[in-house]
Amino acid sequence: MRRFLGTVAIAAALCSGGAAHAGLINFDNPGVIDIDNNTGLATYGEAGHVISGPAASFLPIDGAMVGGFDATPFMLSLAGGGMFGLRSLDVAPYDLGFGPGMLVIAGLMGGTEVASRSVDLAGSGSLSFDAAWAHLTSVSFSATGGFALDNIATVLEPGSFALTGAGLLLIAATRRRR
Repeated sequence: MRRFLGTVAIAAALCSGGAAHAGLINFDNPGVIDIDNNTGLATYGEAGHVISGPAASFLPIDGAMVGGFDATPFMLSLAGGGMFGLRSLDVAPYDLGFGPGMLVIAGLMGGTEVASRSVDLAGSGSLSFDAAWAHLTSVSFSATGGFALDNIATVLEPGSFALTGAGLLLIAATRRRR
């Protein structure tokens, strides 16, 4: 029986470290943006993520998140905190009347920039991100021209799965010592 329980615990631990969960933010049915009248900060939530920043820095329009109204950045993070990886997104210019500019995307870990990418807003396209964009706590978007973001694909980091697996291994080891 002891060997059986140990085997089950190890199998559960190995299975718990499986694929991370993916999230897709597509702005197809945008919800309400909450604006704090005292601070002027706005938040928008979708697919387990939160976009936040000054109220004038972003707005969901036409099935996309539009920004670049000024050079003020807005942030993407997980609702409730935690780490995630940025995998891909679609970006396009959005005419705000002052021409295309540059979009700067910065990956942050605890407020420290760990990855950065600049995009010329004269064109549009899909962007893919490499391993440098994993283990982020937030992503910042700022631009010198109007831009639209869509289909933001993220992968939630499986830290909670690893903790569960470690706990099961500890239980198995404890039972084995008895």
